[in-house]
Amino acid sequence: MMPVNGLTSCKLAPSLQFRDIVPHIVCLFLFFIHPSVYSHIATEVMVEPTSQERRLVVNPLQQYPLLVEQTLLLDLAGVSPVFSANYRTLSEWQTVLFDPAQVGISQAQQDTELQRMQGQVFAYWRFIATTANKTPSAEEASIVEVPMVEFPMNDGRYSAVLNKISQLVRLEDKGAWEPLVLEEKLTLGQASPIVNTLAQRLWLLGDSSFAPSASTESNEGQIYTEELMQSIQGFQRRHGLEADGVVGNQTLFWLNQSPYKRAQLLAKNEVRQRVFSQTLTPNYLLINVPAFEMTLVVQGEIALRSKVIVGKPSRQTPILDSQISNVVLNPHWRVPRSILRRDILPHIRKDGHYLMERGFDVYDASGQLAHHSPEEWQALASSRFPFKLVQRPGPKNALGKYKFHFENDFSVYLHGTSEPSLFKKANRALSSGCIRVERVDELASWFKAHLIKDTALWDKLAPDVTQSQWFALSSTLPVHLVYWSAWLDDQGLAQYRNDIYHLEAELTNAVPAAIFY
Repeated sequence: MMPVNGLTSCKLAPSLQFRDIVPHIVCLFLFFIHPSVYSHIATEVMVEPTSQERRLVVNPLQQYPLLVEQTLLLDLAGVSPVFSANYRTLSEWQTVLFDPAQVGISQAQQDTELQRMQGQVFAYWRFIATTANKTPSAEEASIVEVPMVEFPMNDGRYSAVLNKISQLVRLEDKGAWEPLVLEEKLTLGQASPIVNTLAQRLWLLGDSSFAPSASTESNEGQIYTEELMQSIQGFQRRHGLEADGVVGNQTLFWLNQSPYKRAQLLAKNEVRQRVFSQTLTPNYLLINVPAFEMTLVVQGEIALRSKVIVGKPSRQTPILDSQISNVVLNPHWRVPRSILRRDILPHIRKDGHYLMERGFDVYDASGQLAHHSPEEWQALASSRFPFKLVQRPGPKNALGKYKFHFENDFSVYLHGTSEPSLFKKANRALSSGCIRVERVDELASWFKAHLIKDTALWDKLAPDVTQSQWFALSSTLPVHLVYWSAWLDDQGLAQYRNDIYHLEAELTNAVPAAIFY
């Protein structure tokens, strides 16, 4: 028999005897024929719920999933004082289990307030969705109903971030996060008074699966073991540090970051990424500067990941959005005056053969090639040096074999390198602003397969390392240079990176207060 309204037909099981169902028939008889009798029996066996149980049953937050967590996220992200006030209120109500007598307002008033708070969360995401690509008209701004797809509430990754932030805040509430101090680096086999605290901290942060000893009578003679070192290596990897297992200044810095600071950093970056994602197209290239990482996304899926080298703190890679419009095969490098002064001239002063060995052509003010002896170049490098340098294509060219051009006001671009060993470094803020790509050959191959117009010419010139050629694309590819120093990875691990340009304090997620009222 087909089910009706979700119910299926019933038959007595072969092993079920009539005597087994008599008690059930009697109960049904009492309920339908003599409700007063049934009511009396039920009253006799019912256990009166405690006041706490009653409050839990009517907990109004059940109607607003993730309201506390979302409010906390937007509070920590610095979106608006509205969420700071709302989170304080929600926290106070939670401590008394939403008991109206202790909250000071009726259940109905509580529900109205919760509706208002939830509405303000929706108002924020509605504002982000409608302003991502354009300024909304008065008519658009007045729209109340926005498709749920605009909100992140049903996104599993979003829920995971909310959960991680809540965990960190609860961890902060459990006690002080005292700074660890070392006089020298801690290496395998050494004794240190911070070892037990170090082990506990790694366990609390989820970097160690071994719970430390509950009690320690003395801090003396604590040994930095192989097991603890492996946990430190995992900790170092998720903070973008060299995973050598040595506890030095950088590792100690991140060990001393309190759970609250971690939650705040993760919240700020999560909101920043959510806002940014509203503007994305299906295909794009993204460079996360503090992570030293490039990601090529094709039809919403990751097609290529690569390490990159970005600008030094003194010569920062700019944060911008543009379109890659050309790829250059075997590029020339026209040396900017600032790099000539800071980097090239010191080399020439030390070695007069430097220009010839590195394949540089030197041009005077009239555009003519200049020729001098090594000794003369050394002397000229100590003076005003009124020349321009152009490095010829070849294996020693600083740009490598490929250059990816996009319009910007900073004269930066993506390219290869003649020094691939630098990609082994954990801190890859090493360039003068341009982005060097480790897997540049694979990136170039993707462009050739999907965007290069004249692939026949490409194939003809590719084996040559000396002939330079610009290639047009069938369509441009969006490129985004972003600054994200914290995120949740695919395994659910919170990843953190050094604020290499000290921009976190300057980056804001604040929105106009008017959108909430």
